[in-house]
Amino acid sequence: MEKTCYFEATQRLCASLQLEKSLEHYFHYMKQKLPIDGIFMNLFQPEQQQIQFIAHANNDSAEALDQCVPLTEEMCRVLSQPDRPVIRIINHIETDGVTFHVAPRVFPDIQSLILMRMICDDTHLGVVGYYSRTPNSFRAIHADLIESHMHPLALITAFNLQGRNLLAQNQQLAEQNDTLKRSLEVKNGVIGADAGLKRVMEQVQAIAHLDTSVLILGETGVGKEVIANAVHEYSTRADKPFIKVNCGAIPDSLLDSELFGYEKGAFTGAEQRKQGYFEQADGGTIFLDEIGELPLSAQVRLLRVLQNSTITRVGGYESIELNIRVIAATHRELQHMVQDGEFRQDLWYRLAIFPIQIPPLRQRTSDIPLLAQFAVEKMTAKFNLPRLPRIPSEQLSLLSRYPWPGNVREMMNVIERAVIQHPEGPLDFSFLMPSEPEVVTCDNQQVIIDPSRAGDKLVPLEMMMQKYISHALKVCGGKVYGSGGAAEMLAINPNTLRSKMKKLGIQA
Repeated sequence: MEKTCYFEATQRLCASLQLEKSLEHYFHYMKQKLPIDGIFMNLFQPEQQQIQFIAHANNDSAEALDQCVPLTEEMCRVLSQPDRPVIRIINHIETDGVTFHVAPRVFPDIQSLILMRMICDDTHLGVVGYYSRTPNSFRAIHADLIESHMHPLALITAFNLQGRNLLAQNQQLAEQNDTLKRSLEVKNGVIGADAGLKRVMEQVQAIAHLDTSVLILGETGVGKEVIANAVHEYSTRADKPFIKVNCGAIPDSLLDSELFGYEKGAFTGAEQRKQGYFEQADGGTIFLDEIGELPLSAQVRLLRVLQNSTITRVGGYESIELNIRVIAATHRELQHMVQDGEFRQDLWYRLAIFPIQIPPLRQRTSDIPLLAQFAVEKMTAKFNLPRLPRIPSEQLSLLSRYPWPGNVREMMNVIERAVIQHPEGPLDFSFLMPSEPEVVTCDNQQVIIDPSRAGDKLVPLEMMMQKYISHALKVCGGKVYGSGGAAEMLAINPNTLRSKMKKLGIQA
């Protein structure tokens, strides 16, 4: 009888590639042999301190499950005992603490059951539970009948779990392919090329095929390097070097040797000739980021390179001719720096032949959903998450309303923070909401500077103006003049604003 039962049971377990269907066929056969109302399968996951139910079949239905029940450390210790029997009969569920804690949470009407461990290649996969809604339903003969079924049950479960992992991997690959397709559709990596940056990209395409110098202007974090890269990629030099230099990151004492290179023996430690950034860019493009940070002495030498297309290495006498295109970028107001004597006027004229002004993110809110999705996909890959965290519509609206003083760079950091906090989603950006109004001390009293909540307590007008102008500058990324600057936002003449800033001791 046991051999016949084993053969018939195995036939039914192998009747489908879907675990719940196999279990359904198996249940309808075994209910003729056992006093059962259903069969379930679960997995013991000690690392997560939980049991996960994966399949269930009864008279009414068969279904795949993904339901987890948490365990205590003591329960995990009990379930991990090596001498725990392969088959156990529990005729009154309340007599077994772990089972009474777990099974009724998924199947509330269980009264008695047989638990059989599934072991494959010395690995404990989980448990098959044959249950009844009636207490005291099972005898030893029932356990003997199903003991031989352990191996086929373990095998089909193992194959199914492997299949689920493969499906998960396929789904992840599909999501990665979708991400790749979207990235290929983004023109030269410029998100918003057909929306908020459309005018900028028209300028890029107009100038790219020429060798004219380009000056890219914009607040910190707007993506000046991305636009510089687009100019290079659209140009005839696209297959040549693209050398990026952060002028603000090079110490003054090393500027000449880093930019123009040096000859062997030019100074202590110069054991061999070294090419500078300009020589490395020969034939291609050099991108001078934060050019406003260059000291006046370096500006003179840069002007010579732009005028003559030649350099001289430190410690050398020979002029080296170069074929390079210069793209410069800055977040500073170079015209104002020229007026203050901090930037050479002749260099300004040489660089500003074709300026490209990148609007801040707050002026191109149509790009925010695309940028947010791009950032989520980037963080998903960075943290190796199984799926993309979702951004609820109300949270996306919050992102669109936020002023983004740090622009795209700030958005990337905000998305990363949200993904770290909620890697499975949905993402929450409530931390961007305004904090409590600022409180300052005036005449030994703490006073709220938010007029809507100040009540009868007021602060001196100059203090209020100082705080308000400082806030405007923060929102504008330190920009005073021009489109999107603090003067425009405050509807005040830029020179008047500069005068008030000087009077109030505000630094841009």
